[in-house]
Amino acid sequence: MESTLIPASIREGLDWVVWRLKRYISRYGHRMVQASGTLNNLYVSLEEVRGLTTPGTLSAADQARQGVAGLPSVQAIDAALQAMDHGWLDADGPLGDLRRRFSLTDDDVKLMMAALAPSLSVDLARLYGFAWADFSVKQPTVGFLLELVADNLAEANALSARFHGQAPLIAGRLVELFDTQAWGTPSPRLHQGVRLPESVVDFICARPPALTRGLGVFCRHQPAEEAPDPSTPLALIPGLHERMGQLVARGLSDIGLPLRLLLLGPRGTGRRTALSQWMGRYGWGLMVVDLGALSPQEGQTPAVDRIAGLLADVGREALLHRCGLLLRSEDLPGEASAATAILTAVGQGLAGFTGPLAVSATRAPRGLHNQLRHLIELTFHIPEAATQRSLWADALKRADCRADDTLAAQLTRRFTVPAGTIYTAVDDAVAQAKQVSRDTPRITIDQIALVIRQQVDHALAAVAEPFSTTLTWDDVVLPEEVESALMEVRAQARHRERVFDDWGFRRKMSYGRGLSCLFTGPPGTGKTMMAGILAQSLGRELYRVDLSRVVSKWIGETEKNLARVFDEAEKAQVMLLFDEADSLFSSRTEVKGSNDRFANMEINYLLQRMESYDGMSVLTTNFEKSIDEAFKRRIRFRIHFTLPDADERGRLWQSMMPEGMELSEDIKFEALGKKFKMAGGNIKNAVLRAAFYAAEGDGLMTHARLDKAGVMEMREMGRLI
Repeated sequence: MESTLIPASIREGLDWVVWRLKRYISRYGHRMVQASGTLNNLYVSLEEVRGLTTPGTLSAADQARQGVAGLPSVQAIDAALQAMDHGWLDADGPLGDLRRRFSLTDDDVKLMMAALAPSLSVDLARLYGFAWADFSVKQPTVGFLLELVADNLAEANALSARFHGQAPLIAGRLVELFDTQAWGTPSPRLHQGVRLPESVVDFICARPPALTRGLGVFCRHQPAEEAPDPSTPLALIPGLHERMGQLVARGLSDIGLPLRLLLLGPRGTGRRTALSQWMGRYGWGLMVVDLGALSPQEGQTPAVDRIAGLLADVGREALLHRCGLLLRSEDLPGEASAATAILTAVGQGLAGFTGPLAVSATRAPRGLHNQLRHLIELTFHIPEAATQRSLWADALKRADCRADDTLAAQLTRRFTVPAGTIYTAVDDAVAQAKQVSRDTPRITIDQIALVIRQQVDHALAAVAEPFSTTLTWDDVVLPEEVESALMEVRAQARHRERVFDDWGFRRKMSYGRGLSCLFTGPPGTGKTMMAGILAQSLGRELYRVDLSRVVSKWIGETEKNLARVFDEAEKAQVMLLFDEADSLFSSRTEVKGSNDRFANMEINYLLQRMESYDGMSVLTTNFEKSIDEAFKRRIRFRIHFTLPDADERGRLWQSMMPEGMELSEDIKFEALGKKFKMAGGNIKNAVLRAAFYAAEGDGLMTHARLDKAGVMEMREMGRLI
């Protein structure tokens, strides 16, 4: 037997296989002899067989008739096998590692070695072919391996259980069973072929196992060497990091108590980093699996068996690479049947996985605990303001950039984001700045805000759109009580950090901390405009929710879209604008049919989500009476925008004039305010109309042109003047 390609660590095991083959041929040699007393048409000479085995004393004719090819007696071979050293079964090295990681028995290792042998040696492959009396067959069958390894029929029957159910070889995907051509599809288990996956062969032969082809689409290997440095700052609640360390240490040391964790929390809160740090300390890496990437094409139902098989392969690869599994469930498909099918496949495919396993989720998927038992929950939170401030400062210090000393405090006031987002935003902002200049860039709050907005744009684009205004507080003309209420809203938004975090009110108020406003009043009174000005003055991005992309006729889709809106807005602390909110936040009705019941379900979900929302939102409506009373109770500020009086209208006419517009001395803004009883939006339209009158004429804004524009606007409003 050639030895150039055979590692020394398994050479003794292959010698054991050779002696087993000798016994098999001696015991079942009659199968290789035709009725005429000659060997079947085999492309191997008796001399070659003698060379592969042990020369005997019989003549070639006797050997052919007896079918033993010069082998010693079965009794002599049994004695030699009993005298052999079976230390290779427990020896250190790849085979020993494989045995420990997959909890294999002696019989499992023997069956694997017998199945592996012909793929490692040309001589052994020919000897296997001689034993089968068929050189067209390249892989052993279950029945052949049982006869080869077992000493008697009873032992062979007992060994057959190693190829069924949740036995380690099958559950761990260490061997693959396939249908044979001779028996068709499906082949009986006894006549199914047996082969080892290439990654298992590589591992046994002490070659670096490559990730099985096709798994890289949804799976990423992070070796222990690439684990985050232990000094990487993690903004975790007190005791959480230590608790995870205790669980990881216990799970990796006690093979009978595998590690099972459920890591809950928003993205970027350090779930994967903390797990990777602790696994890396003990020499374990991570195999990160994106369950969402296993979802089928739109409208298709996932094949549970196919996905379960892929996950079982991932589990095998994880243990071969000395990795734990991290299943990311944040992007599971929204369709309940598809998500349930994937979780069912998780339960089936990883039922025999004995390594460390963790699931990350923003909230536990329905049915997860039924598929993966004994999950220990660890909840991660967005850090408090003081911690965020120190993280911003650390991220800016680590980056190759210059920044004002107050930038960390400014960023903390403007954004409430997890640690991962903080470091990513700074790195991306610095990278973008370096593309413009090779000098050490100076980073500003606007550059950081741009990066975060780009991330939010990507997440919210399906259901909302950014909204901005060029107007400022100087352009505002409002009644005193309305302006005073808006100033209070702005003050609360500016000082949330101090009140909730520095003074401890966050602990006293477990929910209902969001800053929600309801702007009511007739059309054109400035409700939407003030939402934009308010966001601009606070340095916040404002996103207007597109109701046409949120509301769906399909049951449950509206709630799902709303959940996406609130989740993404809360992560980046953008300000939400629900324009014409009465269409979404309308009053619940008496249930007279299924449509009423499902409509009320949407309202009930909104009530719960608004109360738990920790960000800032503005609702505008022209029909306050249509808003459900329960919403009004949960809204912090209710501000009614009234139609302006004559004096306010005069100031609005004047405030609409830009600096570049040439004005005639005959304009009487007070007279325009008294004559035209219009809201600010209509006055804006009239001024713009008058500007085009001036552009068509001599370019001068006159009282006559403003008066004419006012008359035309009133007529379009359906009013006589």
